[in-house]
Amino acid sequence: MKRVTLIDYGAGNLLNVQRAFEHVGVRVEIATEAKQIEQAEHLVFPGVGAFPEAMRRLQQKNLIGAIQQAAVDTPFLGICLGMQMMLDQGEEFESTPGLGLIAGQVKALPTRTLDGKPMKVPHMGWELIRSNHQAWSSSLLNDIPPQNAFYFVHSYYADVQNVTDQLAVFDFGGHSITAAIQREHLMGCQFHPEKSGLMGLKVIERFLDI
Repeated sequence: MKRVTLIDYGAGNLLNVQRAFEHVGVRVEIATEAKQIEQAEHLVFPGVGAFPEAMRRLQQKNLIGAIQQAAVDTPFLGICLGMQMMLDQGEEFESTPGLGLIAGQVKALPTRTLDGKPMKVPHMGWELIRSNHQAWSSSLLNDIPPQNAFYFVHSYYADVQNVTDQLAVFDFGGHSITAAIQREHLMGCQFHPEKSGLMGLKVIERFLDI
């Protein structure tokens, strides 16, 4: 049986993510210590809350070095804030260093459309995602059809430095906002696969095959 490890830094409820992985038939382990992260076969980081507080909690629990080391060769999936924290820097409330796994910054969602109309933030709801610079073959989104829908809840987004790391985007008032990132075995999704029904389960199953 495949084994997946969820990083728990004490900031939120991992139950929905745990249930989604168990639904596809894998054994789920919860990591609260560096040693558990170092032993992971597949590592999932479901971030919850605000970027600065989440990084402080990781530091307090001495998990940052273990995550960075495991990410060298362990399949890694960041979800929502967990994906954002994979980047170099976050600008939520204050400038905060991230994990530095993918080059880029986390910025506030635009509050107006391209033609100047106000946008509702936080962004909550279902969106169609599409390829931007990367083909989806052999990627985290390999099994996702052009007609799809994923569930989002967020106020910030990942502004990646290298366009080749941007796996998918969605339209937000004319702005192309990062929906998923990938560089080899390092992957992240701004949407919540555990709340996205069949499409989300396809993403989870694909991650476990990488």
